[in-house]
Amino acid sequence: MRCALALLALLAAAPAAAQRLAYEDVLTPAPRLAYRPMTVAEAPPPPPPPAAEAAPQAEPFAEFYGDRMEIFPEGNSYAWDLSAQIGNGPHRLWLASTGSGLFHGGADYVGAQALYSHPILAAGLAVQAGVQRDFLRPRRTYAVLGLQGNVTDPLYVGAFGYVSTKGEVTGSLYAYYDWRLGREARHNFFLQPYAGVDFAADDVPALGLGRGATALELSARLRYRIAEPFAPYVGISYERLLGRTARLARLAGDDPDSTALVLGIRSYF
Repeated sequence: MRCALALLALLAAAPAAAQRLAYEDVLTPAPRLAYRPMTVAEAPPPPPPPAAEAAPQAEPFAEFYGDRMEIFPEGNSYAWDLSAQIGNGPHRLWLASTGSGLFHGGADYVGAQALYSHPILAAGLAVQAGVQRDFLRPRRTYAVLGLQGNVTDPLYVGAFGYVSTKGEVTGSLYAYYDWRLGREARHNFFLQPYAGVDFAADDVPALGLGRGATALELSARLRYRIAEPFAPYVGISYERLLGRTARLARLAGDDPDSTALVLGIRSYF
């Protein structure tokens, strides 16, 4: 009997205890830790950037151009136009020699150039500046400024101004075109038409030059490339003195016009 009364008393007290339970403690979420961004000192160091690849270094090079090594059978004469360039990348030294003469009379003109050369087109056109020396009388030394080279693979142009140590100002323009006869690479015949004109700013009697355009050269050379660096050729060349220069030549008893057969070799390596 006493056990039954105790059990009834316990059941009656249970709802009251449930009412005293702190429901708010159950429903209130646990507080979160406040977000705080990492300081620079706490942030892990960024991964090191990949090592930059070293820029490729331009290789030094040396090239030789034998544009003209030719003879004129009818006049028993010869001429040459040789050049070379050495350098590294866009900084180059251009060395050139030109000349002409008679087989039984010796050279009548010998000149040499040393020019700084800087390419401005991928095809090969370059700005050049330096000095030129004419070794035979009348001897002259010139400051030279101009450009020359390929505008496209077959088209080569040149334009130069010269100022001598005596103040004489001259200039030249020229161009030639290498025309492959045949569309296929196996065709080894090339026709090279050439045109050039020279100028003088004033009369230079010591050089036989009159003011204005002084000389015109037109020529065509047909060559056969036996091997990559070796090509013999045959051609015809026409030269004419112009204007006041032609008058000076006539007064000296010289013919201002000349036409000649040309035989020669062109070589590159």
